[in-house]
Amino acid sequence: MVHSRAAGNHAARPFPTARPIGCPFDPPAAFTQAREECPITPLRYPDGHIGHLVTGLGAARAVLADPRFSSLPAGKRSPVKVPGSELSTDALPAGMFVNMDPPEHTRYRRLLSKHFTIRRVRELRPRIQEMTDRLLDAMADQGGPADLVKAFAKPLPTLVTSELLGLPEADRAEFGRHVDVLFSLSTSGEEMRRSMATLGGMLHALIAAARKNPGTDILGRLTVETDLSDEELLGITIVLLIAGLETTTNMLALGTYALLRHPGQLAALRADWSLMDDAVEELLRYLSVVQIGPIRVAAEDFDFEGRSVRKGQVVTVSLPAANRDPLGFEDPDTFDIRRGTTRHVAFGNGPHQCMGHHLARLELAIGYESLLRRFPRLELAAAAEGIATREMMVTYGVRELPVRW
Repeated sequence: MVHSRAAGNHAARPFPTARPIGCPFDPPAAFTQAREECPITPLRYPDGHIGHLVTGLGAARAVLADPRFSSLPAGKRSPVKVPGSELSTDALPAGMFVNMDPPEHTRYRRLLSKHFTIRRVRELRPRIQEMTDRLLDAMADQGGPADLVKAFAKPLPTLVTSELLGLPEADRAEFGRHVDVLFSLSTSGEEMRRSMATLGGMLHALIAAARKNPGTDILGRLTVETDLSDEELLGITIVLLIAGLETTTNMLALGTYALLRHPGQLAALRADWSLMDDAVEELLRYLSVVQIGPIRVAAEDFDFEGRSVRKGQVVTVSLPAANRDPLGFEDPDTFDIRRGTTRHVAFGNGPHQCMGHHLARLELAIGYESLLRRFPRLELAAAAEGIATREMMVTYGVRELPVRW
């Protein structure tokens, strides 16, 4: 009841995106203030709609697991102005299961989950290691300094995800460019339309090729093992490709940046590589690169965390804020690779928890360890204050990361 009494006194705030000056790894300070008042507070959306912002870890877990908060696109709003947001959700491909509720969502997850089990992901380790080593060889041959984003952090997830889905090598760079457009908050609606149309054409061609000559990749197997339509396959492929590229790319680059800015933690990791899995979990918690969303819509009227939620109200969960909740983590603003917790929500929670989390963890562990072993003297090749971050992107990270070795 404490939250109920306090919650009614809060004025609706806009969604913050500006990071504290000199603290590129910390969420916007307004999240901390909101969480200290109540784990769910009023949020003003760009069109004037008053919904809710969730900043507490317990509240975030509850929202993401509660079926009364719907993932259907109808009524959804972005908490920040997104180019192309006026595009009709009716145009979304049928298989975009991230915008579905059970039982439709469950059906698609069941068809795909076997491709992302721990056993299946572990089988990919040798191939991911091979791709990683090849990229690091190219970095070493080229010599430093180099932009780690361009040379390593972006190519590795692109190679892994493209191979899993059978995307031809010739198309991978173009696909990556259009994905960047979709995740930017500063491109125009027309640019977004063009990128969506181009991606749709590329993926329709990929699906047609898979039906004609199915391979052992996920798309090829889906054409053989299921009765999914081309539109369903299109939606599934868009979800898997985008999810596999953006988050892992930014975690690889921003995570390396965080390690280089915390030399004591980096030294501890270099002294004991068995800490790598814990380091990955702490980086996921500490950085939480998905900085906008998840977004849900209340499917009915009900009380939640002492606040009255009305049908149709939009709820935005801040994963970075939830992962810095002092009620969930001791000294949450400290980066500690020995923390030893997996209670974070970097991959979400509930039925929509990221299906590729095992794969992402493996890519990060291989990527960080291989990079740091290969270049034991790795360091920043630019002043920290000159490294630009991606505040105006759905997924947070660094635009470039100049390094030398």
